[in-house]
Order: sequence, then C-alpha cells, then structure tokens
Amino acid sequence: MPKFISWRNFWIFWLGGLAVFVFNVATSGPLMTDVAPTGILDHQSAATAERVNAIQQSWAAAGQMNYAKWSMITDLVFIGLYTIGGILGGRLLWQEARSPSLKKLGLAMVLTYFLFGVFDYVETISQITQVLQQQGSDMLAGIAAFARPPKILTWIIGTVGIIVALIWRSRERRA
Repeated sequence: MPKFISWRNFWIFWLGGLAVFVFNVATSGPLMTDVAPTGILDHQSAATAERVNAIQQSWAAAGQMNYAKWSMITDLVFIGLYTIGGILGGRLLWQEARSPSLKKLGLAMVLTYFLFGVFDYVETISQITQVLQQQGSDMLAGIAAFARPPKILTWIIGTVGIIVALIWRSRERRA
C-alpha cells in the first residue's frame, strides 16, 4: 500500500477538513445581509443571475466582496481536505476490514466522498466565478443550485457513514 494511504493521513485530512468547515461556519457572519440572511448558503441556492447579483450587491454594499472571495477559497480547501480524507478512510476500511459488510461500507465511502467532492467543487467553482466576475450568470447560478442538493446528501451520508464505519472497525478490532 502506498505510504500516503495511512490512518494517520486519513485523520489529518478528514479532521483538517472538518476544522476548515467549522472555521467557515463560525466566520460566515459578515456575509449575512437582509438580502442574504443565510449568507453563503443563499448564494449557493440562488438559481438565477438576478438573485446572485442581488446577493453580491448586498455584500458589496457591506464591503464584503473580498471576504466572500476568501470564504469561497477556504471552502475549496475544505472540499479538498475532506474529500481526500474520506476517500482515504473508505479505502483503508475496504482494504483492512475483516467483515465483508464493513469492506462494502468502506467502498461505499470511497464513492460517496468522491461524489461529494465533485458536486461541491462544481458548486463552489460556479459560485466563485460569479464573485470574481462580480456578475451573476444564469448558467453558473443554475449549476451551483443544481449541485447543492446532491452535495448536501453526499456530505451527510459520508459523514455519518464514516463515523459508523470507524465505530464498527474499532469494535471489530477489539473482538
């Protein structure tokens, strides 16, 4: 097995991703405006250029466009760390588990985290492009809004699934 694929690296990437996620959530306040009461979440679900423009204008009026850009850049960092961590964890479970069911869960985690990464990168790249252009795009807004539900679903399945798998692995190793 390549040296990169290790439990140590799983923990570094997966927990590092969670730490960046918590940081993003904790520091999202400046992007919450009357037009976008949930801040970046409103931008993610804005399915039209008109809505994106309204949100971005509210951020610009509050002097927060640079903050929005950096918030999305840290989101890209989160996606990379969390996706790599989840894929590493899933692969390690798939390769090392004794139980065939846990092996299958590990393989499912590899697929789930891969899909999460794809959906979240598509969403965030669509968003940051509009922020950098300081102009909404119906196509990019639609893509971001389309990618959001499967991203959320794969994030929930991946997070719960890897925690369940880690508990299962711990109990399997003790037995």
